[in-house]
Amino acid sequence: MSQRPVRPQQSREQQQAMQSTMKTQMLYFVVMILLLFVYTIPTLRTLFAIPMLYILQPVIGFNFEYPLFTILFAAIITGFVNTIARHFFTDYFAMAEMQHKNKKLSQRYREAIRSRNKEEMDAVRQEQSKSMQDSMKLTQQQMKPTFVTLILTVLIFAWLIGFMYTSGHLGYTTIASPIGNGNLMKLYYGFYAWIGVYSLFSITFTYPLQYGLKMWYIRRSVRNEGNYIRSAGQR
Repeated sequence: MSQRPVRPQQSREQQQAMQSTMKTQMLYFVVMILLLFVYTIPTLRTLFAIPMLYILQPVIGFNFEYPLFTILFAAIITGFVNTIARHFFTDYFAMAEMQHKNKKLSQRYREAIRSRNKEEMDAVRQEQSKSMQDSMKLTQQQMKPTFVTLILTVLIFAWLIGFMYTSGHLGYTTIASPIGNGNLMKLYYGFYAWIGVYSLFSITFTYPLQYGLKMWYIRRSVRNEGNYIRSAGQR
């Protein structure tokens, strides 16, 4: 009789890492549900917007006359804070090593399937199980600043919703473009056009910033490593 492959037992450290990651993800999910209530209930949205009325309104409000610039600066602020916070909690070398390792494991597993090597398949599964736990640790590490930056994003976005309603009532949300005039408060599939503009501004600013920080981190780490090796060789 053929024996079923035995699943590799997880160590206590791996089990604790998985439980910790699940708790973090559950907490993040609960926070996201609460955010939906903040955005959909006007009273809560107004309360969350109060701090930004005194902080951002005088700086980037432009007396409601230039909502496109207000959206741009709001997107830059949230993108900058989120990217910087995530950068300091990201180990780029560990991420690259993990991606390379997972790629090699996938290649080994496909080759084991083709050759019908059950021992190799079981060995790869065991390594993949440990690799998954390590990936969870990296993900959890990157999510640490998310809860703090998420609060700031909620405050800004809650203020921005009320700001756009007021700007729309004053007639300032109609924007002229080479292809014609467009209203930022127009609905498309349940979403206002200004939300799409905000997302576009945020992506356009965030990706170059994230890439620049990543390159700066890698070059600095390589340079410091080279200086350490040279100084060690001179001793």
